[in-house]
Amino acid sequence: MSQMQTSGEAPAASLVGSLGIFTLSDILSMLADTGQTGELQVVGSGVDGRVWLDGGELSNAHVGAATTIGQAVFELACVTEGWFYFTAGLVSSSGQPKVPVAAVLDEVRPQVEEWHELRTVVPLDAIVRLSPNPPGDDVQIRGDQWKVLTTIGNGGHSVRTVLDSIGSDQVTGMRTLRDLAEAGLIILEAAGAEGSEGADITHLPAGGASASAATMSTAVSDVAVSPPYA
Repeated sequence: MSQMQTSGEAPAASLVGSLGIFTLSDILSMLADTGQTGELQVVGSGVDGRVWLDGGELSNAHVGAATTIGQAVFELACVTEGWFYFTAGLVSSSGQPKVPVAAVLDEVRPQVEEWHELRTVVPLDAIVRLSPNPPGDDVQIRGDQWKVLTTIGNGGHSVRTVLDSIGSDQVTGMRTLRDLAEAGLIILEAAGAEGSEGADITHLPAGGASASAATMSTAVSDVAVSPPYA
């Protein structure tokens, strides 16, 4: 359980800045190099999270549904527009050993880069629909893909809603959506104006037989996906 120690009135932030100028990696590295103790709050679109440092090492975090410090840092590192506030002297411990900042950043950096790349082909606000025409007569679907397809169902949902529904981390979920789009099983549409149909932003292979004539054989395989967090 998290235990926060404060004394008196909450102190004003010691350091405030824009995430459009400084990345989370820049901020955490500076705080670690100078051995700071305190609370770093990151506020952006749909995100309001906090991580705590003790002597320049990460001691605790609270960011949405993240269950580890690594997950929390990943979520905050994906925020590119917003503000950060560092308040010196605020202490919080997870009860677990402190984690070096450099180790966590090295762990999440490749995942953050992949997340930004995935967002260019799977925008969070895009509408996901099942493709009306399968790519062929025989379609093979992995177990993780089947879970996403049943979540999408017959109605159109935004990528963000699908990711929230399946409950996996965003990188893994967006990988699956990208693979399904490349396989021609789903269509990604740009979110259009209310009452109008969005433009198809999915580059699909040539269509196959109609859905009614298709035979779908589901080959569910156990695919081991390593979580992108520490």
